[in-house]
Amino acid sequence: MPKSNRNFKIITQNNPYLLKQAKVSLEQFPALRFEFTTHRSSSHIQKQLLSDRFSPEIAKLLNSVCNGEADILILSAPELPFPLPVDFEVIALFDLQGSSEYVIDPEFINLDQVPFETDPLAGNLAVIALSDQHDLKQLLAPGDIRKQYGSVTLVGFGPGNADLLTLGGDKALAKADIIFHDDLLDQNFCDKYSGEKVYVGKRKDCHSFRQDRINRLLFDAAKAGKCVVRLKGGDPMVFAHGGEELEYLHRNFVEVSVLPGVSTGIAVAAYTKIPLTHRGISSSVAFVSGHSDSVQIPHTDTLVVFMGGCNMQSIAKKAIAQGKRSDTPVMLVHNISLPSQQEFYSTLEELTHTEVKYPTPIIIVIGKVVALRNNSEIEVLKPVFLVTGTSAEKYTKLGTVVHQPLIEVNRIAPYPELESYFSHLDQFDWIFFTSRYTVQFFFEFLNHYGKDSRSLSHLKIASMGKLTSQALRKYGIVPDLQPHDESSEGLIKDLEVKGIASGKVLIPRSNLGLPILPENLTRLGWTVTRPVFYENRYPDNLKVLDLSAIQTIVFPAPSCVTNFVRLYGELPNDKKFIFRGRETEKRFLELSQDLE
Repeated sequence: MPKSNRNFKIITQNNPYLLKQAKVSLEQFPALRFEFTTHRSSSHIQKQLLSDRFSPEIAKLLNSVCNGEADILILSAPELPFPLPVDFEVIALFDLQGSSEYVIDPEFINLDQVPFETDPLAGNLAVIALSDQHDLKQLLAPGDIRKQYGSVTLVGFGPGNADLLTLGGDKALAKADIIFHDDLLDQNFCDKYSGEKVYVGKRKDCHSFRQDRINRLLFDAAKAGKCVVRLKGGDPMVFAHGGEELEYLHRNFVEVSVLPGVSTGIAVAAYTKIPLTHRGISSSVAFVSGHSDSVQIPHTDTLVVFMGGCNMQSIAKKAIAQGKRSDTPVMLVHNISLPSQQEFYSTLEELTHTEVKYPTPIIIVIGKVVALRNNSEIEVLKPVFLVTGTSAEKYTKLGTVVHQPLIEVNRIAPYPELESYFSHLDQFDWIFFTSRYTVQFFFEFLNHYGKDSRSLSHLKIASMGKLTSQALRKYGIVPDLQPHDESSEGLIKDLEVKGIASGKVLIPRSNLGLPILPENLTRLGWTVTRPVFYENRYPDNLKVLDLSAIQTIVFPAPSCVTNFVRLYGELPNDKKFIFRGRETEKRFLELSQDLE
């Protein structure tokens, strides 16, 4: 045994019983020369330890060691703060009670209510010193009871398929004296290992072992010198209480190692062949526990929910409330990797009111990646358009459409001047229809005044674009002119290029009709009449949408741009824009400058 040539100063709490225990323990080491000292206030304090984890008395004692007033601090082990400050170390742990043979009592460990039990460190003294006291540690090593402790290895079994157990996990199980295991694919799986098997599984609404009991069983087995394996489903450190067991064992001086397992949240991608991340579709994924009603929904592209079977309606509602689209696809999988694996598919909207009783345990995957099950990458990657006009038909083939009309169109009531126009249609040479609404309301008024399409037989018809022409065909009319560039500018250009002679033209319009067409027609010698047929107004009850998933915003009219700014307060700079006509783009540029 090594000898020391100096006296070591010992400090402990002001407790006669503890002082006596400390003396008796240290007297077992003849080579250790020591004397007891007391804490005293120093005018030259080098370092002050302050922490909410320490009582004022413990903080003073640690300061005494830190500042060189004492070499060793001896505490009753249950009062030892955890973790110790980084500069300190427990260099020995003494047992004042002796030890007894370790036996598993099946009746005891199955009790739901466990009688009062002592602290696992009760009857132990902790010897604390600064971390560089190697000579002291060597002197006290023969009495350190931790040398007799075994160790614990937390092993991840994976989601259930025994083929997913790692080689390291298999080796640890083969060496184990005792195996505490959860539910496995085959309850006979552990039979090939020689260690004692103790079932400590947990299932909702079934008999389960409280976590504090499992912690104590692991400690007691290790304290008795056993080589212990805690075999856990999935990965020990992912929603598996591995962190709690690790801290408990470390706090009580048990050596712990961790061997990872395949987490169910990772296995779900492999066994359903649906990736959790995918270039262009999902660049972020979050794993959350759905066990609690207070579950928080992170803002990620893909969300994997463990233990969410009983709260799926609440989870779906929260996800929608926090901005996820209601049609976001959802996959629910029962018994991942097992022969009994089942897959179910839904959407967030459907889950908010589902009456389906899905089997448990179940894991939930929420996100666009789920759509890859029945769609190609190209289909899933179709851009998302926000269409702000009254019609979104044109864009449905180009991608996913979010339709939020920012204008509302209503026909005005008949008025005397309007009646005179319909009574004297023969005074006009042309009618220019600039939208499908001008077509709709023109023919409604035509019918109101007792006329039909025959009243237009002497007139030539111009249509601003394809949708307007489709509306005319419903009334048996094929337009004489439709510009390739579907805009006022395009119509003016065609009139000039084709050399169409000026005349008298009737142009049905809204209350917000733009002046560009009549001004240019007047410049070319046309006589323009522009009666108001309908009202374009800001809709009631508009709500701000989450635009994070939108790539392109479509503005078919200047009023849509104006109303967008009115609703959202800005024009986002991370989107693409499609404008119908130069006047719409001009309005966008004007408002962009105003908002800078």
